[in-house]
Amino acid sequence: MILRRVIEHAKRQEWTAIAIDFVIVVAGVFVGIQVANWNETRRDRALERVYLTRIAADLSKSVRDIDVSIQRAQERQELGRLLMRSVSDDQPVRAAPGKFMAALLVASYTFTPGIRSVAFDEMKSVGDLALIQDKQLLDEISEYYTKIRETAQWSYIREAKQTQYMKFAAGILTHEQMNLIDASDWAPTISVADALAARERMLQRPDFIEWLPTVSYRSEDINRYRRWRVETLALHDRIATHLGREMKK
Repeated sequence: MILRRVIEHAKRQEWTAIAIDFVIVVAGVFVGIQVANWNETRRDRALERVYLTRIAADLSKSVRDIDVSIQRAQERQELGRLLMRSVSDDQPVRAAPGKFMAALLVASYTFTPGIRSVAFDEMKSVGDLALIQDKQLLDEISEYYTKIRETAQWSYIREAKQTQYMKFAAGILTHEQMNLIDASDWAPTISVADALAARERMLQRPDFIEWLPTVSYRSEDINRYRRWRVETLALHDRIATHLGREMKK
């Protein structure tokens, strides 16, 4: 319709009208582009909030896993120390036969926290990292996951310790006793006589006894997980603050 009007104005040499039509066309194109850009920006900001909210949720779940890992590491450190005390003195066995037997089975178990990165990995895979406008925040998120993964790669050492422990411990507990410990959620009712008999079998395993300090040392793991917890909470709070500012805009 605009084109037909321009042609008619040209035929009548109505240059002012042609200029007005031209301005209308240019203004319409400009407004259309601006509206499209505004819609795209609004979509990007909404998608950014969705991603960051999901990353924050991943971090919250990671904190819960870290807390469990710290608790488990502390518990198993104590179980390892119980076994070490039991080498030279049977009193710890007599005082807590069920705990002693459970320690023989699970003192070496490891539980590495699952640091969740589902949302961040998805952003990377589809090329949406540029959606995060705060480039410092993006760098902090990337650095967090890189640092955690670089540290977690050494988890195979803990797994090797557990495997070696299980090899040295084979035969100290009977199959029935192991099933009983599992079924009781590691709190079995064991007679003192059975626990003392297991201690005697343990004392006949010098390799097992020599390995106890290795599996009992959990301070490094505990301190690492505590650092992870602090860093995870700090990043979560950083994202929450960013989202709070964005919502106010």
